[in-house]
Amino acid sequence: MKNIFLVGGILAILFNSLIGLIVTKYPPFNWLLADVSIFITAGLIYALYTKYLDNAFKSVFTFLFLISGLVRYLLCLFAKSEIENNWLIIILAGLFVLEALIFVFGLALRNK
Repeated sequence: MKNIFLVGGILAILFNSLIGLIVTKYPPFNWLLADVSIFITAGLIYALYTKYLDNAFKSVFTFLFLISGLVRYLLCLFAKSEIENNWLIIILAGLFVLEALIFVFGLALRNK
């Protein structure tokens, strides 16, 4: 099961990169930011399935990570092409920190 998410993430990154190369209105900053977002989502889900968590945790966390990954991807599409004063990048970082905290929370509950 974990390999499905890894292969799916790689294919999504390749597809997004191909779209970035073909479509001229897709800025390289947004394209690379979206690739990083897809990579983080695929990596978190892959790491989730490599840990020994209950199936309920895996199901719920996979759903949460996929939804937050979709939100991050959409934010990447509309982010300004500069880093300074870019609130969408701050929101992206906040979502990533929230996902990491949820992941650590699940690992902590596993040990109880």
